[in-house]
Amino acid sequence: MDGLLLERVPGLPDRLRIDVGEQRALVMPSAAAARQLADLVTGAEDPPDGVVVKVGGPVRLIPAEGGLLPHLTVLDNVIHGHRVAHPVTKQAAKEQSLVKAARCGLEDVLDRYPHEITPGRRRLAGVARALGAYPRVILLEDANGLPTWGSLLRIEHNPDLSSAALLLITTNAARTTGFLDAE
Repeated sequence: MDGLLLERVPGLPDRLRIDVGEQRALVMPSAAAARQLADLVTGAEDPPDGVVVKVGGPVRLIPAEGGLLPHLTVLDNVIHGHRVAHPVTKQAAKEQSLVKAARCGLEDVLDRYPHEITPGRRRLAGVARALGAYPRVILLEDANGLPTWGSLLRIEHNPDLSSAALLLITTNAARTTGFLDAE
């Protein structure tokens, strides 16, 4: 299994499979249900009896606000995400992180801190940071009042994104615009 398989999760189709290279948007009935689903997929919560959650590799959750460390620059956040996942030298992590950041369109904000950039850029920096772990599944949390993930991600221009199963979790169907296969 390469990607994500969910079976008998309350509020979802009986069986939901998202393979690497695919993207899906799920509209959950409440913020609590969205959080519970994220916790199930990331392994933060054990599935209840009868519920099946299979993940084919590393999972990274990108919180709605990007999940950046406020005391690190954008580049240092991306490097940190890479080094936590892989035991490489700082220089190797920096070189690889520069590529991830460039593919997310962040070249002009690498020396800034999270509070100095727009919410959309924080979200993209969270993506670049997550990509440093070479995840097989990426969960994108959503929140009203922020740019939509569909308006930010340019999947066709970022080959790193096609190496993972992308799952957008939201409570608002209108915020799935730009994502394929909205449920």
